[in-house]
Amino acid sequence: MRFFQFARNLAIATALCVVAATAARAEDVGTLTQGKIVAGVDANNKPYSYVDNGKMTGFDVELIRAIAAKLGLTADFRAQDFAGLLPSVANRQIDLAAGSISITNERLKMVDFSEGYLTGLLSVATLPGSTITSDVASVKDKRIGVVQGTIEDTYSAGYLPGAQIVRFPNLNAGFLALRNKYIDGYFVDKTLVEGLQGKYPQANIADKLDISAVNLPAGFPVRKGNTKLEAALNKTLGELVADGTWMKLYLEFHPGYPKPAQLPPYAMKSGT
Repeated sequence: MRFFQFARNLAIATALCVVAATAARAEDVGTLTQGKIVAGVDANNKPYSYVDNGKMTGFDVELIRAIAAKLGLTADFRAQDFAGLLPSVANRQIDLAAGSISITNERLKMVDFSEGYLTGLLSVATLPGSTITSDVASVKDKRIGVVQGTIEDTYSAGYLPGAQIVRFPNLNAGFLALRNKYIDGYFVDKTLVEGLQGKYPQANIADKLDISAVNLPAGFPVRKGNTKLEAALNKTLGELVADGTWMKLYLEFHPGYPKPAQLPPYAMKSGT
């Protein structure tokens, strides 16, 4: 009888130790809520963050779930417009933001970033009959949509000289404007164009003008001075690259893309 009582007490003590260890670890990595990492995402940002059959998923979302699991945390996702993500991080409403958010000097004034975990291409999406071509000069005087707060917005003057930039709060709002011919082109991440092509095949969307963004890798924004969370993200990202999880997720959410020649971390080039 005493043995069973001892075993019961030992089991309870062990469970309490596990809970305490998890809570301590969550506190150590600088999350706002014990045992949880809260990430802000744009829910219409396929393939990075979107809702599929009622569940939030995407490359960034599943990468954060993998990071949280490594850290002994649960992952909670809060959907909002892209333009509100960085302010939410800075104002301590969320732990981090996700959705292929490029690291730039301007953004580093508001938040800190993890190391770069993704690079890609930008593209101008058009409808049939558009006079926009692979020549960047063809966008002159054209109305080109961007999602407010993105690098396409920030660097539109340099990437698309002479274009009239029209800003939208999220991806879907800009797509509706393109479909209704309120804008002549839509300047977004190339994978987002491919997502729109797959979702709306009847629109016959083309991506005629591609621009490299390799000098602006995406990272996870965290609150200024939150070195614990930044370090935990960098360490865990390194582990997920090493064990093949990053590549598995990359290929799952970028079907048809070749394997990257270089693996993360990616560094932002100076002057951007």
